[in-house]
Amino acid sequence: MASRRGGWRRRRRRRRRRQRGCTTANATEDATTRATEDDVNDTKNEEEEVVKVLEVNEHAEHYFVRDEFFAGAEKLRARFQNNHEDAKKTNAERFCWDYWHVENQYAQLRTPAKDYFYENDVYDQFESELLTYSKGHLGLSNFTPIWMSCYVDGMGQELHADVPHGPLAFVFSLTKNFDDDDNDNRNKRRYFTGGETTILRPERANYWQRFDPTEIVERTQLFEEIEPKFNRLTIFDPRLPHGVREVKGTKDVTKGRLVLNGWFNEPAISVEGGLTIEDVGKALDAKLEELYEELETLPAMTGFAALRMEVASVDGNVERVSWGADTVAPAASLRDPDEITETRDAVLATIAGMMSECVFPSSPDGRNSSICVPFVFG
Repeated sequence: MASRRGGWRRRRRRRRRRQRGCTTANATEDATTRATEDDVNDTKNEEEEVVKVLEVNEHAEHYFVRDEFFAGAEKLRARFQNNHEDAKKTNAERFCWDYWHVENQYAQLRTPAKDYFYENDVYDQFESELLTYSKGHLGLSNFTPIWMSCYVDGMGQELHADVPHGPLAFVFSLTKNFDDDDNDNRNKRRYFTGGETTILRPERANYWQRFDPTEIVERTQLFEEIEPKFNRLTIFDPRLPHGVREVKGTKDVTKGRLVLNGWFNEPAISVEGGLTIEDVGKALDAKLEELYEELETLPAMTGFAALRMEVASVDGNVERVSWGADTVAPAASLRDPDEITETRDAVLATIAGMMSECVFPSSPDGRNSSICVPFVFG
């Protein structure tokens, strides 16, 4: 995801009068951190200036992937494979599927993952790592009960949007769409075609506002299609119409599209490292109150964002900020892409800039800390 580099300028005077603003997005690399401080002999009435350079995504990031997410993926897959590879075996694990069929909308096999992997330490570790990632990078402290879903020939999901479940949806793939024993990596025979997570490209959501009469529009211009690659975690904005492209080929569940899916929810501040939520609460509460007042003066937005702050152990200063999630867009319909970007910049740079002003306590054990703060718009 392309990012825009902008400067956050803060002026402090004796009367605590502030002026905030972003410098141009083409600030040079050597301007990453610049500070001009008064000479130690200057009086308090003289001005101190600190300039920090922050990064804001050029566009909202409505979907992204994390490949090789879980070290135990092969063990989970092996458990499934062993339960189902012998079609004539009548073990209890084979009698797990709900054939979920809604005419012209959904067709798939599904079962609660927690029940299927009952008392399985590897699965418990997967949920633990998923939750750790969600808290630390997305600012979401929980997820819905996870489904294990399998798609074979003729199955898929038509486009839909399931917003109420949470700000972000996820799909973790245990799919093996080829024979592991096939050494010809370039020409592995696939068991099926289709099965991609299909998501409407956000720029197409307001179709007529962005309509270009000179453009030939085909499926790839309308939809992003994400392959269910083994051990891939796909995270996406469930507000966008999405689905699963129909699987064509195998009727064997051990060769179909096998995924674990759900929704992240319950936004909450998380803290990792040397500090605790109690340590940072006072500084965060004061800054967030000030920030919310500032945001009231800026354009209304919709979406979700999670800001990550890296905090130094010694002095408690924020050394770096980044966005773990960003689906933010202007609430007003804007036609000009530059106007959309500028509106996002105004809001997100304000958030990042003001939050980077926080000063937290020093770390009791000498470790740096990471703080993730979620923001829900609209």
